[in-house]
Amino acid sequence: RHGELAHFGQVPFGRYYGSVDATPLFLVLLGAYTERTGDKSAARRLEKHARAAVTWMLDHGGLTSRGYLVHRADEGGLAHQNWRDTPGAICAADGTRPSGPVLTAGAQGYAYDALRRTARLSRQVWDDQVYADLLDQAATDLRDRFQRDFWMPEHSFPALALDEDGRRLDALASDAGHLLWSGLLDKEWGESVGRRLLAPDFFSGWGVRTLAAEQAAYHPLAYHRGAIWPHDNALLALGLARYGLHDEALRVAHGLTEAAAHEDHRLPEVLAGYERTRHPLPVAAPYACVRESRSAAAPLALLTAVSGG
Repeated sequence: RHGELAHFGQVPFGRYYGSVDATPLFLVLLGAYTERTGDKSAARRLEKHARAAVTWMLDHGGLTSRGYLVHRADEGGLAHQNWRDTPGAICAADGTRPSGPVLTAGAQGYAYDALRRTARLSRQVWDDQVYADLLDQAATDLRDRFQRDFWMPEHSFPALALDEDGRRLDALASDAGHLLWSGLLDKEWGESVGRRLLAPDFFSGWGVRTLAAEQAAYHPLAYHRGAIWPHDNALLALGLARYGLHDEALRVAHGLTEAAAHEDHRLPEVLAGYERTRHPLPVAAPYACVRESRSAAAPLALLTAVSGG
């Protein structure tokens, strides 16, 4: 990029590599593309890149040394290296923020899905059974660790993140829907979480809030602490469908499409988390982008979720 903000080094307007989850999502995409289309040429052509991505997750991302993908803010970079990138986005229910390395729940789901999908590629495309078995075992171990360390029995819900000492950041957050999308939770737990995400403190009528209301950290206008993101809801809806919660997926899809109908059939980057019964028109969050690629793709994901595709 060559604009003024890029010239003066403003993040992320220049070249920027602050992402803990882009690497596993690349593997998820490669696996999904191969499975959906039956075209193995991309997986063959990108084999060395896919293996390098797995190596990054295991060696540099933290899966081997810490058991999880880990991020810390780069000096001068974004506050967090996942989609919740604002300073207060990763927090406890009371708003307390972590310091040092952070282990976010959603990133672990992406890593799990990436390992499973790449294991299938290794068996079906690369003819490497040993590598496939290694990745499947890594995925199983990650799932077991996650359900032990992140699960909050008192809430029947996963923590948003762990801090550097392994303490749970106990905010009830929409990232649990990403865990459904990735298939990380056991079926019984996943069904319970999916239904919880449609409770009134989460679901506003337009969509699922990033944080459940009534928590001290919640605010309906906060980007990642109460607002409603179409792309977040789209992944969540796909997760609901994956766990057989089709009525719940349909409610999310209806809420967002009805919100879009009030906005010239376009979904903005993010909506305010106001309750629909009190605010009969959707409210765009302050500074939300009117056009964003993730929001533009959300209806396609919603269609997939409700059609069983």
